[in-house]
Amino acid sequence: MNLRSISYWIWFGAVTIVSAAVTATLLNIAAAFAADLSADSLKLAAGVTKAPGYESPDTQYIVANPTSIYNDHFFFGTKVTGELKRGEHVDALAKVKGWDWILVGKGGTGIGYVATSMLSPADKYIP
Repeated sequence: MNLRSISYWIWFGAVTIVSAAVTATLLNIAAAFAADLSADSLKLAAGVTKAPGYESPDTQYIVANPTSIYNDHFFFGTKVTGELKRGEHVDALAKVKGWDWILVGKGGTGIGYVATSMLSPADKYIP
């Protein structure tokens, strides 16, 4: 190995370490934005089941596909509490931690859950 190869590998190692440090920092920042919400801080309508944990919703949503609103984030055995039409704006109160469900609400009260696959981020919605 010559001096040029050694300096290349030293440079490569330094760039790799800096890249890893920047990535770790950005992941920590992203985790801070997805802060946990206390279930006690959310008001739920009668019959809506409290999820085990919530996170702050990361965006505003618009309904991409017509969908039902469910009383529980477990899809099986849940009751329909309402319907959403394509293009409706959704009042996303919280994201169910560990699940792809959003607690939607009216007037600050959770009225049920909608699968995130049925929603579109507001800035990406195409009417």
